[in-house]
Amino acid sequence: MSDELELKPFKSGCDNNNDPGDQGIECSQVIPGNGSVPNNVESEVSNLLSTTQAAENNRRQHEVEVEVDVDTDSETETSKWRRELQSLKTDLNELVVWKLKLWMVILIVFLAIALVIGISVILCEVSDDDGDENYDKSSFVVKRFFRGNFTVDNSSFTSDQEILQLEEQLTGVYSSSPALERYFSNVTINHLQDTTAQFKLQFMMPSDQEELVRYTLSLKMVKNVLLQHLYDQDSGDPFYIIPTSLRMEVG
Repeated sequence: MSDELELKPFKSGCDNNNDPGDQGIECSQVIPGNGSVPNNVESEVSNLLSTTQAAENNRRQHEVEVEVDVDTDSETETSKWRRELQSLKTDLNELVVWKLKLWMVILIVFLAIALVIGISVILCEVSDDDGDENYDKSSFVVKRFFRGNFTVDNSSFTSDQEILQLEEQLTGVYSSSPALERYFSNVTINHLQDTTAQFKLQFMMPSDQEELVRYTLSLKMVKNVLLQHLYDQDSGDPFYIIPTSLRMEVG
């Protein structure tokens, strides 16, 4: 062959079109569409992954620190209670008087208080048993009389049955009196004229009756007991006694 083949060096370009104007482009730059990722995109992804990983690491580290703090606080609180308990035990076992420890003294004080309360309750129950309730009525041999009159609100009041009912009414008054019941003997209606009734009360006292005559069986006491009953009665009662009409004296 006459024509010789001229061999030229092969230039590997980064541009597929072999455009001389694009020869300044670095080979490291990859054109999109060729299946490769640009360097700047890889850098951004790498930075994003690094940031995410750092945040995750910080979160885990914070959780660990919180758990460590909680455990430390719990251990500190437990240690504090143990120290206080140990201090309390030491104080209670401290000798106070002779060979008595503090806890022994406290126990003795509580037992003494309980004993005092128990004795007080027993004494109160004993004192509630009023010795004055135990009396011998056969020893009441001294008589004491009261007489008086009152007006009954009834226009016709003369029958023996009505007189008997009046006597029962006065008997009930003094028989139910806590102060006079033991001394009361009887009551009699001596005279009934129109609507005015005259009555007589009899009481029995022991030989030593000075205090009774002055207080319990005084005229004021005996009259007030009957007067209180008259004010409490029902005004519609056929045997209604007018309270203001009551008159009473000793004898």
